[in-house]
Formats: sequence, C-alpha cells, structure tokens
Amino acid sequence: MIKADFESFEKNAHPLIIERAKNGSPTALEANASGDSLGNHLGTFPLHSKYNPEREAQQLISNFSAETHQAAVFICCGLGYAPLAFVKKYPDVPIIILEPNPVYLLQAFAVLDWKPILTHENVTIVVQAPLDITQSILSQYKSSTLHVFSIPSQTAHCKEYAENIKSILKKNEQKENINTNTLEKFSHLWLRNSCRNLRNIEVLDGIQKFAGLNQKLTQQLPFIVLAAGPSLETILPHLAELQKRSITVCVDTALHSCLAYGIEPDFIILVDPQYACAMHLEFLSAPHSILVAESAVWPSVFRFQCKEIVLCSSMFPIGQYFEKQLGQKGKLGAGGSVSTTAWDFARICGARSIYMAGMDLGFPGKQTHIRGSQFEERAHRIASRLYSSETQSIQALMNACPSYALDYNGNRLLTDKRMSLFSWWFETNCQQAEQKGIKTYSLTKESLAIKNIQSADVSELLSLPDLTEQKKQFFHIAESITEKKQETHFEAVYNSFIANLETLDACAKKGLSLCNKAIKNRLKAQQVFQELSALDAKILNSEAKDAASLVFPTEHKIKELTKDLPQEPQLKSLYYSKIIYTELSKAIQEYRKNLSATKFSNF
Repeated sequence: MIKADFESFEKNAHPLIIERAKNGSPTALEANASGDSLGNHLGTFPLHSKYNPEREAQQLISNFSAETHQAAVFICCGLGYAPLAFVKKYPDVPIIILEPNPVYLLQAFAVLDWKPILTHENVTIVVQAPLDITQSILSQYKSSTLHVFSIPSQTAHCKEYAENIKSILKKNEQKENINTNTLEKFSHLWLRNSCRNLRNIEVLDGIQKFAGLNQKLTQQLPFIVLAAGPSLETILPHLAELQKRSITVCVDTALHSCLAYGIEPDFIILVDPQYACAMHLEFLSAPHSILVAESAVWPSVFRFQCKEIVLCSSMFPIGQYFEKQLGQKGKLGAGGSVSTTAWDFARICGARSIYMAGMDLGFPGKQTHIRGSQFEERAHRIASRLYSSETQSIQALMNACPSYALDYNGNRLLTDKRMSLFSWWFETNCQQAEQKGIKTYSLTKESLAIKNIQSADVSELLSLPDLTEQKKQFFHIAESITEKKQETHFEAVYNSFIANLETLDACAKKGLSLCNKAIKNRLKAQQVFQELSALDAKILNSEAKDAASLVFPTEHKIKELTKDLPQEPQLKSLYYSKIIYTELSKAIQEYRKNLSATKFSNF
C-alpha cells in the first residue's frame, strides 16, 4: 500500500490531526470538531505516544500470551501501530479489528502502511457493522481465549460502542462459564438419559414437520409462549379465549397452571434432562397437546399422556451421532431458559407475531414462580419448621447476585445475573428476527422490559376473530407430512457406534502404553512421539470422538489434572498425553456401562 503525502495530512486531515512524534514517526491527536474561534481544529488528546509510537505498541502487545489466547481483538486502533506490531510478532494468530467509524480507518490507511495486516492470513476487519453481526463474529471464539486491546484515547470517538463490545464479551464469558459448570455437573446424567432414549430417535418424528407451517395458512396465526413467571396469573383468566385466536406454546413449568384453568396448550416444551423437570409432568396428562422434547430428557417424559411427542435435535454428542445417520429432527435455540427454546419453536413454525406471557426474568412481588407451579408445590412438600417455603423462596431470590431493573410499567423489578443473560439472548435474537419481519411482544407488563420486545395489551389479541378453523388447518397440514425415514436402520447405526467406540478405546490404551514405555526409557521417546502423532490423527478422524467428548473432562478439569506435571518439556508432554489417554478410556468405559444397561428389543 502506498502511503499518502505526510505533509498534506498535517494540514487537512479530519477527524485526526497528524503530527510527528519525537522519533519522526507519524502520531495522531483526536480533533475537536468545533475548533477554536479562528476555525482551527484543536487536538484534544493524543492517540499514540508523542515520543515513540512503535515502542508503545510493542509494550502494549507484550501482554498477549499465545499459550492462553487464540486470537486478538482490537477495539479501534488509532493509526494501527498495535495491530501492525502484533501481526509482525504473531504472524499465525488471528486478529479482529473493530471500528464503527470508517473515516478513522480510512485515515489510518492513508497514514501508515497496512499491507502486513491486509495480507495477514487470518484477519477480520469489522467496519460500521451492527452489534449483532459483530457478536456473531466474536462468538467464533471462546471469550476466555480472546485478548482484547482497547485504549481509552483510541475509543473516545465511540465510547458507547466500545462498552457494548466489552459487555458482549463479558456476557459471552459468563455464558461459557455457566455452560462449563453445567457440563461438569450434568454430563453423566445426559449420557445416561441419552443411552436409554436412543430408540426414540428412530421412532419419533421431529419438529421439522412444523417448520414454516404458519405461513402456509390463508390467515396466519399469532403464537403465545406461556412461561411460569408470577405475572402469568394475569393472563390465565383469558387463556380459553386466547387459545381460540392463537397457537399456544407452554413451557413445562407452566403446564400445571394451564391445566388448572382447564386449558390444554397446543404445544408443551420440555428439553431439560433433569429429573426435577420431568416432575413438572408428574400425575398430569394433556391428550390434546403435542409435547416437544429432547432425546436426552428423563426417560419418564416419554410416558407422558399426550396427543403426540416430537423431538428437536439433540444438543448432546451421542444424540447428534445417531441423528446424523437416522435423520435430523430440527434444531431449537438454547439460551439457558426453556422460554428461549419455546420462543424459537414459535419462530420455526413460521410465526410472524410472538407474544410472551409470564416471561418475567425477574421476581414481581418477590415471587419466583406462578402460584401452583411445581416449584411452589415442591417447596411446600419438602418444607419443615427449620426450612420453610419462605426460606426456600428467599434463597432463590438471593442466590444469583440480585439487582434491580425496570419492568414495562417503568417500575423497579428485582432480577439477577442469570436473568440478565436470558434477557440478553432475547434482545439479540429478537432483533435478528425483527429484521426478518418477526415481531415479539410481552403481554405481561410486570415482566422485565427487554429491548426489542414491545409491550402489548391482551385486549389486542382478544379483539381478533375466532381462528379455530385456521388452527385446524395448521395441524391438518402437519399430520399430512410424513417424514422421510433414512434407509439406514437403528441396529446398523448402533452396531457401528459400538465398533467405533472399541476402535477409539484401543487407540487410547495403545497411547497409554506408549507413554509409559517412553517414561521408563527416555531413549525411545522420539520414536514414541512419532507413533503418538499417528495415533492422535486416528483418534481425531474417529466418528465416535465427539460422542466420547460428552463425559471427557472439560478444559477447566484438564488444567486441574495437569497442574503438577514435571517441568522438563519432554517428560511434561508424555505425562500430559498419558492423562489425556487415560481420561479418554474412562469416557468410553462409561459409554459401555450405560449402553450395556440399556435394553433394546432387537438385541
């Protein structure tokens, strides 16, 4: 890239004033757009060192660690000294440059030679992009693996943008931590449930048959998502009339309350594998409802008395393995709350208007759930004199960093950190949906006010004509759709999976033996490393490796297991590999245990 004449930028550049640093390199001052009384621009603060901007950039990037970070993010970068220094020092590390104002970037291009950045093999420059697009780019990496460079003077022209980016990264990291903790706590449960329910992947239809159906109707139907927040009580008295004018999608936690009003929702969503969630259906039946479940839910869920059970695509590796062979069911979004999954189901069905009811994401009146829900009933069942239901309620309110936000009436609402993550999921996804013509509303004004979800009055829906015939048409079309079954049968997939696990286990045990051999006789270490490389390639190409990862230790656990390794590099590598092969073999043994305990009729 040819640099423009330096002197011309000294006089005419805007918005940055270009000057020379003490070492002769160009540096920049943020220009005051209003200028002085004579119309001259005033430099308000420097973006780089006035003495040696190159050395300053070197010091800035010295904090980067290639061992702990996978990529570097520059939120604005002035003239570009820091990313230029970075690509020179770390030519193989991906970089992402974010700049909301293209004028700043164009001026940087003209002052410095950006060719090393623009010819970098893995560079992403995001210019004037909406936050949701920026977020999708950043989400390609774990937030904990991103090193963020953000200099206050260089982000002064876009303070709000810079804060939004940092907020996105922070929430991403919180979500990743929650996912890691959840995986460590529940992975063995997910495996056990998945193994017991494998046959259902072949037998049951998927949600695919409802995809886009609403848009095939002569008159499209609104969808109402019924969540179990305390404010749902204000909607329940109207539910019988609302069901004549909409398709109702009920989360598992709200089913008891709906049935208490004599209403069987059109769809019930239950995707959480925990036993406590299966209890939400205990002693209940809904013969006119369709249950949407995940293949890893507690097995008793599949005995629920309803019109039909359909599956969404599994979130877990073993289910994904079998679906790949037997046919996909249809993916649903997972934002940490069943309400997010219910909303996404309505979107997939082709809803253009989605109304949320009882999705409070907070505690109106200091209540955690609607009265009569299984949460409240359970609190009463296990209550004692020393552990009352009120004590349980206070614990639920205070356990997740409580804070205050506003509801749709502008009143203060007690919420917490978990709820803010769910709110952020809705804010992002509802914005993307609105760009495609899908609008989301809240029927309960006591709920947390979420950007991109508007408040709506229940009277708006009640004023609609009776749409019962359109609903019949919706379900008639769905019933007429016969899913195309794969030619591959369950037994063949099952036997193939077992064979792949056996091969993977043989590789793990051979790797373990090779590591022990090299540890005992270091003279053979070089030959062992070559054999281990070939073995690792075979493991990475295994079709069962992803399934085994479900109960393989998380990155956090691996760090704990390997924290006391020898410091000598070769020995450290051998002991590290030994731990990995050991844990892989353990994971496969757990699969064997759960699969052998599962009885299939044709085996």
